[in-house]
Amino acid sequence: MSLNVEAPRPMGTAAPTELRGDRLVGGSLLLVAALLFGLQILAGHVIPPLAIFGAVTVVLGGVTLRRSPRWLLIVDALVVLVYLVGSTPFMAANLAHPESPGSFLAEVFILLAFLTVLAGVVLRLRGAGALARRRVVVGVAAVAVVATIGSLVAAAAVDTEARQDGDIAIASDRSLFPSEVEMPAGDAVLWLDNRDPFHHTFLIDDTDIRAVMPASSSVRIPVDLAPGSYRFWCDVPGHESMEGVLHVR
Repeated sequence: MSLNVEAPRPMGTAAPTELRGDRLVGGSLLLVAALLFGLQILAGHVIPPLAIFGAVTVVLGGVTLRRSPRWLLIVDALVVLVYLVGSTPFMAANLAHPESPGSFLAEVFILLAFLTVLAGVVLRLRGAGALARRRVVVGVAAVAVVATIGSLVAAAAVDTEARQDGDIAIASDRSLFPSEVEMPAGDAVLWLDNRDPFHHTFLIDDTDIRAVMPASSSVRIPVDLAPGSYRFWCDVPGHESMEGVLHVR
C-alpha cells in the first residue's frame, strides 16, 4: 500500500496568471475614471454618461488590479470599445481644437489610457513579457508629452479680443449661454466671451453667422440683423443645452 503525498509548491513560485492583478490594465482604467470625473469638475456640472462610465471604470480597474482572469480582461476591452464607439463624435470635436487645452488634453489622455487598456489586454492574453508592457507605457507617455506641448503652444497663439464700447456681450459660463440677449437692429458687434476651459461655437439661426470660441478667450464678430427674435446656440456635440434668444429691436 502506497501513500501519495502532493509535493508542496516551492517558495517563490509564481501564482497562476489569472490570480495576479494586471497593473497596466487596472491602472489605466482608474486613470480613465479620474479623467472622466475631472472633466466634469472642469465643466462645473455632472455629465451623466461620463459619471456612469467613470463609476464602471473605477470598479473594473479596482478588480483588475487584484485579479485578471481572461473573462475580466475581455470585459475590460469590451467596455473600452463601447465607450470609444459611443463617444466618437464628442472626442472628434474636442481633438480638432488643440488651442483649448482643457477639452483637447482631456480627450487625448482618455483616448491614450483606453488604448493602453486594449494593448494591455492583448499583451496579457498573449503572455507577453514586461519589456513589451514598458514599451507601451513609454510610447503612450511620449505621445502625451507631445500633445501637451502642442496644445499649450496652440493656446498661447490664440488672440483674445477686448470688448469695445457699444459691443453686445454674450458670455458662456459653465457651458451655458444667457437665455435672452437684446440688441439694436442694423450693424452691430457681438463680443463673445468664453469663460470655460472648453471650446464652444456660436451660431444664429436663419443666418450664416458661425464663430468658434476657443477656451478662455474672447472674440468680436460683426452682425447686421433685421428686427426679430433669433435663436443662438453651440453646435459642439454634447453642448445642446447651450442656447438662447437674441431679441433684435
